[in-house]
Amino acid sequence: TFFPGAMTIGATDINNAYYVGQKMGDELRALGINFNLAPTLDVNNNPHNPVIGVRSYSSNEKHVASYGISYIKGLQEKGIIATAKHFPGHGDTNIDSHLGLPIIEHSKDRLNKIELYPFKKAIESGLDAIMSAHIIFKAYDSERPATLSKAVLTDLLKKELGFKGLIVSDCMEMKAIDDTVTAPKGVLEGLLAGLAISPQTPPSTLLPYAKSIDILTVMSVYPGKYGQS
Repeated sequence: TFFPGAMTIGATDINNAYYVGQKMGDELRALGINFNLAPTLDVNNNPHNPVIGVRSYSSNEKHVASYGISYIKGLQEKGIIATAKHFPGHGDTNIDSHLGLPIIEHSKDRLNKIELYPFKKAIESGLDAIMSAHIIFKAYDSERPATLSKAVLTDLLKKELGFKGLIVSDCMEMKAIDDTVTAPKGVLEGLLAGLAISPQTPPSTLLPYAKSIDILTVMSVYPGKYGQS
């Protein structure tokens, strides 16, 4: 079924978010799928954002939180893992992380009030999984995108916000990672930063990145920068 998108649902009764989560869960289970990389909990507060837009429920953080949680509840009640993305928030960027590396310079206070709000509420509601954003948040780490940042994934998400679920990255072949640290190295550094799962390309295009396994095997046993992790 072609379900309506987040912005469409966000313009209707909140019960529709729960209903869509339930029905989508039914269809995914029927197909033998138990993991959905949704919903988007980004706050759509930048009109120049080239990638979020209609994927967001709203430009208001409370609206995003309430509709996102309703969808998550419907999906998870059907036994499907829901994944809130893109932590800590991809709404206020003017660069698509598929094509480049966005940088957000907001203060921790601003991020806590707006961007982090939907994620905090979803965590409190029992969210199963969170997807990281390939974005530098200078308030937390001025050099590394969230996906590769221990300060964001471990110190902020796990310790400060108390998230105990799965942490999955966005695709490592996106240009924000592959054009900077490279996808294979990004997989390793993301896992060391706090990721549990790091998706890569579909099998048809996997060959150029087969070296990821070698890097993980070799670099993880070398002393020094990567230690024995």
